[in-house]
Amino acid sequence: MTGPYGIVLSKDVMLPMRDGIRLATDVYRPASEGEPLIGTYPTILLRTPYDKTDRRYSEIADYFTPRGYVVVLQDLRDRYRSEGTGDYFHTITAHTGEDGYDTVEWIAAQRWSNGRVGTVGSSYAAITQVRAALERPPHLSAIWPDVVPTNSFHNQSREGGAMQQHMFWALFIHAQDAQEIAGAPELQAEVWEDLRNLRTLFASGPPWHRGQTALRHVPPLEQTLIDYSTRGRYDEYWQRIENDFTRYWDRHADVPGTFSTGWFDPFPHADSEYFAAMAERSSSPQRLVIGPWSHVGMRGDATYCHDVDFGPDSVWGVTRYFEEQLAFFSRWLPDGATGQPKGEAPVRIFVMGGGSGRRTALGKLDHGGVWREEWEWPLSRAVETAYYLHPDGSLTTTPPAAGAAPRRYTFDPAHPVPTIGGLYCSIGELPADGAGM
Repeated sequence: MTGPYGIVLSKDVMLPMRDGIRLATDVYRPASEGEPLIGTYPTILLRTPYDKTDRRYSEIADYFTPRGYVVVLQDLRDRYRSEGTGDYFHTITAHTGEDGYDTVEWIAAQRWSNGRVGTVGSSYAAITQVRAALERPPHLSAIWPDVVPTNSFHNQSREGGAMQQHMFWALFIHAQDAQEIAGAPELQAEVWEDLRNLRTLFASGPPWHRGQTALRHVPPLEQTLIDYSTRGRYDEYWQRIENDFTRYWDRHADVPGTFSTGWFDPFPHADSEYFAAMAERSSSPQRLVIGPWSHVGMRGDATYCHDVDFGPDSVWGVTRYFEEQLAFFSRWLPDGATGQPKGEAPVRIFVMGGGSGRRTALGKLDHGGVWREEWEWPLSRAVETAYYLHPDGSLTTTPPAAGAAPRRYTFDPAHPVPTIGGLYCSIGELPADGAGM
């Protein structure tokens, strides 16, 4: 069932922010026979730097609006059809929180709004949710941030001290459609050429220097690269609210939240700690979902991640994702919503293991796993257990014998040691022929 209503779209509504800059916003309203319905409805809001018209965003409206929700999709300041101030520094953009506040409150003031707004989105579109929640807009009523970093220094840009390489690649993705070069195809072509030569550019740094890459055509993003690659200490730059949400949890709106991530996403520790912090500070119910997924893997249909298969029960996919979100927001946003049922465990985790260990038809390791509900995170009953690597490559709880030979391997950066696991986002090198990522 798709829902009883049709959809009417108001495209590129220019919402004024407090400083006069207008943000391009698409508003999808429930309709009948091509006309918007009279009455008030709850709203689902998503704010993105990646073009609000992309299918991964418009399909949110296709699902929620026929079911009685207004859906609002917005291009961030300095992105796509929105106006700008020329200071888009990737995720470290000062206006994001205030713009989110102003957008929520604009929605609540519309005649079609019932005054309750919920937010959705993954990765960067989850960052925009958290920044708005730290500004406490009065009509923000529920949030679902998916795979969100909460501290750029510790779990996005410099985890473990070194610059994380996916942030290098990401800046070029944000540069190729930057407003600064929107009318200059020759400059856009230079950015794409750098994406075809990522290996060479990786080898030339870090640190990278001003003028060294095509990012010179988008000065704010070039400055961000320099900051990412040279600021190796947690200094005042990383302490800013745009970089470290965790320092400002006491400012976070007290609203129901669902926090979702994957064991192989870059941010499972960040999101589970986010849940724990909100559960401790908030009177509103909080929920946590962790599956055997990589970055945004919840939306995928594969039963495996990397070289390991977890079985069909591990799959959510877009349909299940939307169904779960609808069930969550229906508790808090519509008129007459009844809240979270009593007796429901707040934590769902996928516990990996129990499979045959044999190769599947696709050549993946059959690892298996099951979903489990918990009442807390971290688990108070957890017991830390030390494992020891032995000369034969085995891993056990028994320490090696005194004088046992070490396990050795030769490190050669030209032929790196392969892995079938680990936290994973993405690095996309464009093929030389430009055929795709």
